[in-house]
Amino acid sequence: MGGEALDLPLDDTPASRFLAWLIGGLVFLAALACAVAVLAQGAIDRLAERPRILTVALPAVDDPAEGEAELARVRAALEALPGVAWTVLVSQEELDKLVEPWIGRASAEARAELILPRLVDVRFQPGVVPDLEEVTRRVRAIAPAAMVDETSPSGGALEEVARRLRWIGGGAGLLVLTVLVVVVVLVTRASLDLHDETVDLLRLLGAPDRYVARQFELHAMASALRGGSVGFALALGTILGLVHLPALFGTRLVPAVPRPLDWILLATVPVVAALLVTLSARFAAIHGLARLR
Repeated sequence: MGGEALDLPLDDTPASRFLAWLIGGLVFLAALACAVAVLAQGAIDRLAERPRILTVALPAVDDPAEGEAELARVRAALEALPGVAWTVLVSQEELDKLVEPWIGRASAEARAELILPRLVDVRFQPGVVPDLEEVTRRVRAIAPAAMVDETSPSGGALEEVARRLRWIGGGAGLLVLTVLVVVVVLVTRASLDLHDETVDLLRLLGAPDRYVARQFELHAMASALRGGSVGFALALGTILGLVHLPALFGTRLVPAVPRPLDWILLATVPVVAALLVTLSARFAAIHGLARLR
């Protein structure tokens, strides 16, 4: 490998001298972008494992017996839904705490005059995502004026943010790798143009094009291994710092801690980058050599 690399002084090319640094910087950015994606996916998985809770609000009725029968039918319909762990009627004490910010500490007589809905909490098994429309349809078949809403802390907004971060991180990672390929192609073409006389001399001595192209390939691969290793090491240190250092001060910047599988996925970034760099340099050199014929 070393003997082949000496035939073309690629390290003397201005662009080639900075190739390792360019690769290192792009691998650093790609690793950080992929870290955002895998951490967001980890947050989504953790949120999905939390039990989801829906609250069903039934309007108050004048007849207590009719209200009890309606409540029993609603709870039976809810408990028949797949994935439901249990249903429970919210107690009067909890209802008083819910309305206290609006009515203050009113007397028992004043509270008795309030017409409050009956609330039923529905808890699902961990990992089960409730179909809000289906739950609403079943409940309103019994109580048409009922309202259904999700009250679990893991619902909705947090998952939406995590999903967007996952797509943003993954897209940014692919974009950086695409830029990496473009940079390698341009550097290879520039190096080939600067050494066209040496290439012609090697051809006159009987060197086939695949031999010349392999030198560009080996040079690019060596630059990718050097620069990619440094870039990934810096990215790894940055990720570890963002995950663990704030914990020393009692806070957390990253909502999820990387799992073993996440580290394995991140470790593939410099490997994929090195493969892309090597293949890009080879194909760019072969195409450029054909153009120089």
